[in-house]
Amino acid sequence: MDNHRAALWCWQQEIDLYETRHSMLHIDRHTDCLSADLDAHVAAMPDLRGLSIGNYLSSTVSLNHGTAPLFRWDNYLSIHLKSFGQRINIVRSVDHKEGDAPDHPRTIRTQAHEVPSNLFFWLQNDDAPWIVNVDLDYFFCKGPEVSDEPERWFPLFSDEFIDTLFEEIKRGMDDGLVGVVTVCLTPTDYTPGWDKCLKLSSRAFKILGASHPTV
Repeated sequence: MDNHRAALWCWQQEIDLYETRHSMLHIDRHTDCLSADLDAHVAAMPDLRGLSIGNYLSSTVSLNHGTAPLFRWDNYLSIHLKSFGQRINIVRSVDHKEGDAPDHPRTIRTQAHEVPSNLFFWLQNDDAPWIVNVDLDYFFCKGPEVSDEPERWFPLFSDEFIDTLFEEIKRGMDDGLVGVVTVCLTPTDYTPGWDKCLKLSSRAFKILGASHPTV
């Protein structure tokens, strides 16, 4: 997806979040766990079961400063953790420490050097189906500031690192450990743009055995 806000809806299509114990592997530059006005957002959340994607994306919440979209790229995961926390076994967040920390008692913060060699081991060590949530902005870093030039973003990891990471996710899928995988392209602000994101996503989808999205 372009913008990560639809992820929670996608998870419910594959795993009944209301009934099924599950675990989360979040690979993202950001934690996506904004805590501001979280109780109001959770109270306004409609029942996701049977909810159309259109109604999900158009859901709103009333706040002191007015009406706002209920699900955003920076809060969909905090809403998930708050709403379904009792059914979540483990939250493993592989991030660059940008954003509020995940609020769950069984959260593990993981650094890049621990991935991908340990990824399949993590998936094996929990009986619940895993939600694997990836944002491609995790794989890029910002270049040095240059006056009168736009921000420049560069690959942060080798092709071998990225290939192995998605190969281990696919291994988990094939072994029935992974219930659903969501991928966010983030073609602006934190990456080099559409061309590089589509190239990277095509590489990932080929490994996962999934069809590449159309633009």
